[in-house]
Amino acid sequence: MDLEIVHARANTAVVTLTDQLSTNTVGDLKRAIANKKSKYRDVNRQELRLEPKGKPLKDDDTLKSLGLKTGSLLYFKDRGYQIGWTTVFLAEYAGPLFVYLWFTRRPWLAYGDVDAKPLAMAANVAAACWTFHYAKRLLETIFVHRFSNATMPWKNLFKNCSYYWGFAAYIA
Repeated sequence: MDLEIVHARANTAVVTLTDQLSTNTVGDLKRAIANKKSKYRDVNRQELRLEPKGKPLKDDDTLKSLGLKTGSLLYFKDRGYQIGWTTVFLAEYAGPLFVYLWFTRRPWLAYGDVDAKPLAMAANVAAACWTFHYAKRLLETIFVHRFSNATMPWKNLFKNCSYYWGFAAYIA
């Protein structure tokens, strides 16, 4: 079967895929698009839909189950550059660890010129608890977690990190 892939917004042709079997999956189509268009070599940045504003198709859906025939249109959306979830969580959790310790060891950053008084016991205990908490999260991210979605748009990393890092500075 032959399928036409068009941009969801502009309705302009992206690629025509020929000789596709009805048993092929959406994931197979994404790999075929990646082979024909080097710009979309990362299949995680590709999104295919049945309608221009419809829901994204799952990678394991077959062409037959979607009711596609020769000449059918699929709508393509470029999701942009993607980064892995492990990278996201490592950046989110490493930042608060370093920011908090930086502020606690250098209080003049937040409070201006202060006398070199040693930290109170409560501040040292809080720093130890904070360090343990975020070190545990980093180790869990590396050794325990498995993520169902492969990626996230890289622009979201700045929003997420600014939240985590900003509140770490506020708390410190």
